[in-house]
Amino acid sequence: MEDNEILIEVKNLKKYFVKNKGLIKKQLEITKAVDDVSFYIKKGETLGLVGESGCGKSTTGRTILRLYEPTAGEILYDGKDIAKLSREEMLPYRKKMQMIFQDPYASLNARMTVSDIIGEPMDIHHLASGKERQQKIYDLLDTVGLNKDHAARYPHEFSGGQRQRIGIARSLAVDPEFIICDEPISALDVSIQAQVVNMLEDLQEERGLTYLFIAHDLSMVKHISDRVGVMYLGSLVEVASSKELYANPVHPYTQALLSSIPIPDPDIAESSKRIVLEGDVPSPVNPPSGCKFRTRCRYAMDICKEETPVFKEVGKEHFAACHLLDK
Repeated sequence: MEDNEILIEVKNLKKYFVKNKGLIKKQLEITKAVDDVSFYIKKGETLGLVGESGCGKSTTGRTILRLYEPTAGEILYDGKDIAKLSREEMLPYRKKMQMIFQDPYASLNARMTVSDIIGEPMDIHHLASGKERQQKIYDLLDTVGLNKDHAARYPHEFSGGQRQRIGIARSLAVDPEFIICDEPISALDVSIQAQVVNMLEDLQEERGLTYLFIAHDLSMVKHISDRVGVMYLGSLVEVASSKELYANPVHPYTQALLSSIPIPDPDIAESSKRIVLEGDVPSPVNPPSGCKFRTRCRYAMDICKEETPVFKEVGKEHFAACHLLDK
């Protein structure tokens, strides 16, 4: 589905977690989980979001859905800023935006049957009742590759892949336009991963869905995404179309990430050079000044310490934030 209309636009989004530290002398500890992030997603496309653990990918997704309240910034859904809406005003948008969680078992209520889990969103939004509701539950189970006999069972009676399918059925129950897939395949084995991804692609084609696909697996992100964003320590460092990013990464962090993708051919793998990043990811409580990546970057210059690089367009729909690009 090709459409240039923007569905989601995030402008200068920030999410800080504030914690009181110390018993006698109170000090505020601020964790900058998401720090000044801006991007857009067009209708019907998939934006992949990659980065190391703890870089703020999931927090970004949850803040867009208002599961976390944003500290600052705008979240435009179809041109309407939803960042400051009240709980009641937010309800119609909750129907349009859904989420598939990383851990299928933790996100399903163990005391509810599959029928109750999938039916709950319909009850909240008053979409169906009685026989119509039950039939819709059966149809959704069929859509995700389960059968109607599964409706009366509890989550613990299913395998990991089946539980994730139940989570997907629940997210589809309200006919959303936009789904945030928060590492939906990380907890599954490889063969099941392929099934779930193929199913997500089929659903996107059938229903015209828009995805924000958060993941670690760079090869899977390349496969499913139209465009890819790379995050480091709460900030976006590069965004480009999937083909462009993998063929021409300009940020040193993106280059290092892509060099770590395993190559199945041993001869090519032996001759390819892997970029090894030194040190650990700095703490989001006390990030480095200037460019956050400078402490691990082999090209670091004096300006990297002093100034934060501007996130700007370096090619057609190819954005990056690095002082090397100013040369």
